[in-house]
Amino acid sequence: MRAPSRSGHPSGHATDRTSVHADVRSATPRWVLWISVGIAWAGAAAIALLFVRVGAVLDGEPLTTGRILLLVTLALTAAGCAAAGPAFSEWACSETERHLRHLVISRIFTDGVMTATGRSGELLSVATDATEKTAHYRAGFLGPIFGALTIPSLVLAIMALTVDAATAGWLALLVLLVPPLIGGFQRIVRPIGTAYRRSQARLTVAFLEAIQALGTLVYARAAERAGAELARRGEQHRQHLMRLLAGNQLLILVVDAAFSLTIVVAAAGIATTRILEETLTLGGGVAIVLMTTLVIGPVDVIGQFFYIGIAGRAAQRRIGDHLTAAASSTPAPAGTRLRDPDGPGTVVLEQVTAGWPGGAPVIEGVSLRVEAGEKVALVGSSGIGKSTVAALLQAHLLPRAGRVLVDALDTRIADADEVRSRLAVVEQRTFLFLGTIADNLRLAAPRADDRRLWEVLDLAGLRGEIETMPAGLHTQVGEHGRLLSGGQAQRLQIARAWLRDAPILLLDEPTSQVDLAGEAAILAALDRLEAGRTVLMIAHRPGAILAADRVIDLSTLIHPGTEGASA
Repeated sequence: MRAPSRSGHPSGHATDRTSVHADVRSATPRWVLWISVGIAWAGAAAIALLFVRVGAVLDGEPLTTGRILLLVTLALTAAGCAAAGPAFSEWACSETERHLRHLVISRIFTDGVMTATGRSGELLSVATDATEKTAHYRAGFLGPIFGALTIPSLVLAIMALTVDAATAGWLALLVLLVPPLIGGFQRIVRPIGTAYRRSQARLTVAFLEAIQALGTLVYARAAERAGAELARRGEQHRQHLMRLLAGNQLLILVVDAAFSLTIVVAAAGIATTRILEETLTLGGGVAIVLMTTLVIGPVDVIGQFFYIGIAGRAAQRRIGDHLTAAASSTPAPAGTRLRDPDGPGTVVLEQVTAGWPGGAPVIEGVSLRVEAGEKVALVGSSGIGKSTVAALLQAHLLPRAGRVLVDALDTRIADADEVRSRLAVVEQRTFLFLGTIADNLRLAAPRADDRRLWEVLDLAGLRGEIETMPAGLHTQVGEHGRLLSGGQAQRLQIARAWLRDAPILLLDEPTSQVDLAGEAAILAALDRLEAGRTVLMIAHRPGAILAADRVIDLSTLIHPGTEGASA
């Protein structure tokens, strides 16, 4: 499976409105499709041959032991294929969905925070609904539908070889009408599928945003208006869904009327005529009529799967668009070294210009250097670009010009995971996942035992407080850590950074959300954590600034050629 490149394009061919992204295609191996087709063919061939033998018995062929065994074998083969087909499709769909979801989530993590900011509803829809529909389309639809479309040819070939070639030829001419009929209908209903996909995405985004901002909506007395807007979007989505289902039912009606009835009537008429002309036996005529049910049987499958086809094609385009979305960066020029000759533990910005996607540059021509083991405070007024620098160091944002080196790795061309592995980050707002204290600590070190967890809690100055809790390490933190105080949550984040044991520590205003008493405890924990590490802290409070070896005012670095003030 090919991983997407740092520049935002997959290593395979880029997708457009008609092609399928290479990674989406590879999520369902070709052999999976052929096994589905093979199961369908084997089942249809077994039933067709069974009908042939039934016709032979009607014509007076004696039932010997060998012929009885053949009939039983054919019947068991047909039954086995009927059971194996759905089971295999279910397994293939599950595996494909797992691969696709891995691709979608990996892309989000690779591109970093910037590509996900403000898109939680859209990304949730892609990672859940779109992956499910694409998996069902590629693993549960394409193979069976190809088998269904080719089964008539297989059955008619068996009919021609074992019963009557002339009748098979006439029926084959009628069968040829099906592909253009279905293809034309697909082109007609394609806009319906696109509208359905868009309405579903809009509804998902609106619903998630309303849940996330529920407190704000209630305090602003806007909850009722938000509910009415969700109801309106829900009704729009329902209408699009009904149009999609109506198109599906219309296809079933058209195909049944134009194809199934025609084939059955034609087969019965031709068989009756040839029996009366004594060019076909009664058993042969019965076999032809019975085999005709196999010729028209796939039409029912086409009708049942058509909804999956419309939704699946739209969903795989969404995933393809997500995987090929341009990253908020400029690719590194050819010949750039992956690793700088500087020593480990350094942080370097060289004439860096950067800004958020779609906006003007926030910083221009900024150069700064933090040596290994040095503690530097980065200060400046709000909006000057401190958060931009933090995003650059974590490879969430790539420079438009210049270079950013983290532990001698160039963020433009080094793997984002490798860059981030050099960093331990303590942010101003601690994010704790729903679960226990131990669960949140083990995000940084999944294999850490309880002894190690108590050690880092002790270093973070939190052990005593956790020991007084009845559940200890198994204490629930609540949603977003609401069962802990702000200072406890921040020190838990420090303990998590300790478990990470990275050479560079990035502190993004870690005491801004607590009172002065909480700040003192946090600064004491940070002082222990900083030992032996390179530290870059973004700070406003004097306590954090005084702990630094050097202070850099970012406002003095925003133009090329100027040097930062230091203290």
